[in-house]
Amino acid sequence: MDNIAVLSLNPALDVSYKIQKLVDDEKVHSFETRFDPGGNGINVARALKRLKIKASTCCVLAGEIGKLISNILTEELDDPHFIWEKGETRINCVIQQIEPISQYEINGMGPVMDFSVLDRLEEDLYIYSKDGLAVLTGSSPLNITYNIYYILCTRLKNAGIKCLVDADGALLSNAIKAKPFIIKPNIHELERLVKRKLTSNFEIASVALDLHNFGIEYVFVSLGYKGAIVASNEGVFYAAAPAVSVVSRVGAGDSMVGAILSVIIKGGSSAEALKLGIACGSATVQMPGTELFTMELADKLLGNINIEKIDI
Repeated sequence: MDNIAVLSLNPALDVSYKIQKLVDDEKVHSFETRFDPGGNGINVARALKRLKIKASTCCVLAGEIGKLISNILTEELDDPHFIWEKGETRINCVIQQIEPISQYEINGMGPVMDFSVLDRLEEDLYIYSKDGLAVLTGSSPLNITYNIYYILCTRLKNAGIKCLVDADGALLSNAIKAKPFIIKPNIHELERLVKRKLTSNFEIASVALDLHNFGIEYVFVSLGYKGAIVASNEGVFYAAAPAVSVVSRVGAGDSMVGAILSVIIKGGSSAEALKLGIACGSATVQMPGTELFTMELADKLLGNINIEKIDI
């Protein structure tokens, strides 16, 4: 599985502010500001870079914000490919409040996508993931159908390309019909998928196993600070997350996706993928703004993560 392509339909410039406290109707000054390229696909590609996995990134950009992102990504990623759209790439804002400790996230609206751009993007995705794997993750522009990941996954599978899908709502529920190779919902996305609360690891594991039996090879479910669960042909496993100090949760799920993929494509076990995924996600939450994990920190956490088999 040599070729990996990561799709970024709706990238962003992530602006992070650290402040003491929000005050109603008053100006508040940030004492720390960061600017990072963002969006789930871009973060997955950045994570793969840290894990020394070469991937091509297929990204739609627009306007002056898009130019800034392209300049940064050209330096940060191994093989970025940009398709240019009219309008302006969105800006996302993360506010980290110190007193009391809180995090606020505001996601901007991206440009309306021309369907000719989508056709070119699909062609690039096919070229750069041929005989390998495509990562379909994150939100889509407002004018693009919620069937888009189902359509892409179906076409790519028919061309012999495996797909990893990490999405929410209708994007995820529709994509599942195409039986992708890997999915990685978080607990909230899984609950929205099954339309009910899941109150125990056994319930979560049972739903994950049902999805696996439906035809999805690997079903990883991230549980935030509680850890994660995976269901595959090897069984169902759970691992608790190590206790860490949380600075920012942005990018933790994307770091987990990159880590999972880095193990699976090398023929590693689902339990090994689960363990590294939790380590990279837990390392990411300790980083400022939208910065991702370092391998040094992730490696230190690995020894504190234990895998448990769940019998269902």
